[in-house]
Amino acid sequence: MHRQNFDQHYDLELRAHENKLFFKQWIKHPGRLGTVAPISVKLARSAAAHVSNSGGRIVEIGAGTGRLTRALLERGVLSTNLAVVELDSALCAFLKDTLPALCLESDAPEIIEGDAAFLPDLIPASWIGDVETVVSAIPLMYLPEDKRIAIIEAAFKILKPGGKIIHVTYSPRSPLAFSRAYTAERVVGLWMNIPPGFVWSYTKKESDQAVPGDAARKCG
Repeated sequence: MHRQNFDQHYDLELRAHENKLFFKQWIKHPGRLGTVAPISVKLARSAAAHVSNSGGRIVEIGAGTGRLTRALLERGVLSTNLAVVELDSALCAFLKDTLPALCLESDAPEIIEGDAAFLPDLIPASWIGDVETVVSAIPLMYLPEDKRIAIIEAAFKILKPGGKIIHVTYSPRSPLAFSRAYTAERVVGLWMNIPPGFVWSYTKKESDQAVPGDAARKCG
């Protein structure tokens, strides 16, 4: 299986541009982005390590500037089996401009602009019920509880039976601790990260699903 080289296509100039763009969008939408900078490379790689590279379909939500996307590709996730979803239009455009350079031997991941609370309406219909893992970097802890549930339930609706959600957060406490509908396990704790970063794994206890809403709006 071909693996991407994270550092080969990720020089300091690109990172600086990425950080500047992310900060600019954070000023506009602080609650949407959660922090002033993208996640660290170390945290991205730590999260990606809990995603299978066996060839199953993967959906990333809250892709931001693509640091976690790059880590997934480096992990060995096939670009053609990866779809990334981002709500912010400027960040989505950045993904469209930069991700193809990582996939010289295959098509780039599908890049979709939209609200992850309506995930079943965003991804290709053939993927629904056939996704192995949803990887989330959405700052759930800054969102109202009902919005958190809407996003998580939408993610479970596209997963295959036994599928899981891998969620990156800056809180040592699960952002879904108020709900008993999910089995939660903290699989990564990077206390020396700035800010400290954590990765949670979720599986579903119950079968109830949220009802999807608005249709997708793809980049381009």
